[in-house]
Amino acid sequence: MVKKGGRAREGNKKPDDDDLVNTIFSWTLEDVMNQNLFADKVPSISFVFSIRLVNAIPDRFSGLKSYLDSFRALLLEEIRAEMSSNLETLPNNSSSTKHIQSLVRVPTGLRQCPLYRVTISDQRGACAPCIGDIVVLTDTVPRRPSDLASNGRSCCLAHVKDVVNRRTFLIRAAKKIGDADSYAFAASLLAFIPYARIWRCLDYDYALKINPPLVMAVAGVALQTTSLAGSSSFHRANGGTDEITSRLPAFGLNDSQAGAIQSCVSAVQGNGASTTSGRFSLIWGPPGTGKTKTISVLLLMLMTTATSQSRYRVLTCAPTNTAISQVASRLLALSKQHSAAAAGGLCHGDLLLFGNKDRMGIDGDLKEVFLDNRVKILQKCFSPESGWRHGLSSLQVFLSFPLALRCQYIQACIALKDGTALPESSFVRSRFHDICQKLSRCFQTILSHVPKSVILEKNYNNIILLTTMLENFRKLLSKNSAAGDEVLVGIFMKEKKPDGSDGGVVHSDLVRNLRQSMTQILGVISTLLRGLQLPATTSPFKIKKFCLRSASLIFCTVSGSAKLYEQKMDLLLIDEAAQLKECESLIPLQVSGLKHAVLIGDECQLPATVKSKAADGALLGRSLFERLTLLGHQKHLLNMQYRMHPSISIFPNFSFYDKKILDGPNVTHARHERSFLQGAMFGPYSFINIENGREDPGRSKRNMAEVAAIKKILHNLRKACVGTGEGVSVGIICPYAAQVEAIQSGIDANALRPLDVRVNSVDGFQGSEEDIIILSTVRSNSTGSIGFLSNRRRANVALTRARHCLWILGDAATLLGSGSVWGELVRDAVDRRCFYDWDDGGAGLLGVARRGHEDELDDAVEFATAFDTFADEAGCRDDICDALGSLKLA
Repeated sequence: MVKKGGRAREGNKKPDDDDLVNTIFSWTLEDVMNQNLFADKVPSISFVFSIRLVNAIPDRFSGLKSYLDSFRALLLEEIRAEMSSNLETLPNNSSSTKHIQSLVRVPTGLRQCPLYRVTISDQRGACAPCIGDIVVLTDTVPRRPSDLASNGRSCCLAHVKDVVNRRTFLIRAAKKIGDADSYAFAASLLAFIPYARIWRCLDYDYALKINPPLVMAVAGVALQTTSLAGSSSFHRANGGTDEITSRLPAFGLNDSQAGAIQSCVSAVQGNGASTTSGRFSLIWGPPGTGKTKTISVLLLMLMTTATSQSRYRVLTCAPTNTAISQVASRLLALSKQHSAAAAGGLCHGDLLLFGNKDRMGIDGDLKEVFLDNRVKILQKCFSPESGWRHGLSSLQVFLSFPLALRCQYIQACIALKDGTALPESSFVRSRFHDICQKLSRCFQTILSHVPKSVILEKNYNNIILLTTMLENFRKLLSKNSAAGDEVLVGIFMKEKKPDGSDGGVVHSDLVRNLRQSMTQILGVISTLLRGLQLPATTSPFKIKKFCLRSASLIFCTVSGSAKLYEQKMDLLLIDEAAQLKECESLIPLQVSGLKHAVLIGDECQLPATVKSKAADGALLGRSLFERLTLLGHQKHLLNMQYRMHPSISIFPNFSFYDKKILDGPNVTHARHERSFLQGAMFGPYSFINIENGREDPGRSKRNMAEVAAIKKILHNLRKACVGTGEGVSVGIICPYAAQVEAIQSGIDANALRPLDVRVNSVDGFQGSEEDIIILSTVRSNSTGSIGFLSNRRRANVALTRARHCLWILGDAATLLGSGSVWGELVRDAVDRRCFYDWDDGGAGLLGVARRGHEDELDDAVEFATAFDTFADEAGCRDDICDALGSLKLA
């Protein structure tokens, strides 16, 4: 069945994807490769607007329409740029090109666009593209992108509407395909769905209908004063910030973390202004400052102070599946660790996580809150044939209808077939045990995976009561004796006489207790059957809707939040908000009911990835977090870092955070300073000058001299760790893919055990940390050219991943000549006597190649020599070094 792009919500039709697909289909491949396609104006196709690309996204807007329209042309340019980039890699990436085995038109209605079924060959394990991908059909694999765009070349853009199986998929083509044999290959050019979700959010008419308060506030539209504070139930649930303030000390937060939580709670409860300052709270989380812990405590406080009578809902998002699963995992661990401070912790049913299972790495407690797993678990529990309602009905029959039980006994005897006698009393006990065991499992599932607010307090208490009553009843039934067996058979398997007597059952204390318990149990069963409103279905779709509707705290990616437009949420929390394009943030901001948003991020770290230089220059990559900051919105700074040795934190603190970050007590403690290799070169922080290396030419750079140095360091590290028997995590960060590949191909990670070695790009290390970081800067040339390495935000990420040791490899002369932050870093290393020459094994402190930088290096040498002389004569070297360090961190 073909999946449609449109969705309905509360009578408002969500825009479908046809308008964006038609726009893309209007482009030729020459258009796709044309960097100036949108240099003047966007052509009017199925929409009317005209925006010059040279105009950057403004800080303020005249209204909602101007706000949404400011992104449209830039988003199209970004789509074009990504398609162009993927088109350029096709000649060198044969694995992404699928050989078409058959292409057949699928019958559709007269007014519908024609669809085609494509089957690809199974060579080299090829598999179908993803649903929504934009693909290009060609008659041959091109040697260069221009081959596809050349006149006479047979090619066609298409949109993947559905994936039938691993080798078969349905497409809608940009043009009618007359000859099915004219196309031999298919290759993906664009992951369409993320862009489509943003594009839908830019639809002015739809936004006007749903009137999302947070989006309206960002656009500068005046709104009526409404907030969670306007709800008396919210006040009853939270009781102001006093209750939360009294519980925070149990979590070991520092003042800035506790202040951020109190500030957010206060803003949510007490500020109903229609301005952006009243709608948004910003938490600035530099590296290692406990951002995830702060988020987790904030969520835990918000969730555990709510009651079933005043329940509200929180949507928590992050840019990636990995990031959001980490937040969910940390919250679960925190709830378990601090169950007392969290008022008993969270019910798993209140939490729900959904997304790409493989990328999230679902394991441990995450399995309990992951949507797909929960649906499978609840299917058995909600089944009309075997679920909780069937269990209650079976128990009701067992206790009330002796003839039915007698029929079941006869059937059980027939099933034996070997003529073995089945004692009636044993059957009674066995039947009761089977019913109760299944019912108990269902109730355990319900209490674990359905929120208490959905079960309702009365039903919750009755489930607990029934469980206790059944256990006591089981003990009565388990009393084995001849008289007891006769009583069981008489009570449960013999019909009462017309006069209401028990047919000869001897009255005794056992009989009276059984009769009394049965009456009580039947009363609770009737109450639960009437009051417990849970689905009776095995449909995954219906159970999934129930789970989404029931959860109080939902975790998903920012893009994945597009699936929640049928839900109503109260609060939005976006982690790593500075890594998102502002237009991406519109996806969760348009979820119904949102009144306040908490954005957590750091605009000094990596921004959103933007392929188009033109779109990047026009600020498409700027985040909502950054724009609110530029407008003067107050940020709450987390100002104490717990990751880096103080020697590592000095330079980032001084260069990126204006000396606002303090070192936590854990990193200033002597235990945090660890020596893995002998020699000053391998202390907590060092710049290792590799002057005899040269970068290889090419689009992606590599430096084999640095590769050789890294291999030697890893070899020595392994020897040292084998000697001590300790495992050490080592991250190798390279700004260029070619260098990453060169290092990965040159080492055997398994042979380096007990080292745990990970090699990746700067972007790949965002959010990570390791014991040791070896940073390869790669660039080495006579012109001081370092390309995108000069990006300060990328440098900040690379320099803040290490816990104990950061060793930076590079050509000092090239970096000094770049006029960038890397030149500042080299000079800082010289000033702090952390500069070493690889060629002399670190024996020479200032053995620097001097290509064009003799004056700077001579000044550094002169300063270092003068410092040595003065400090030795005065006998106060340690005091001066401590003073200099405190000045850096002040």
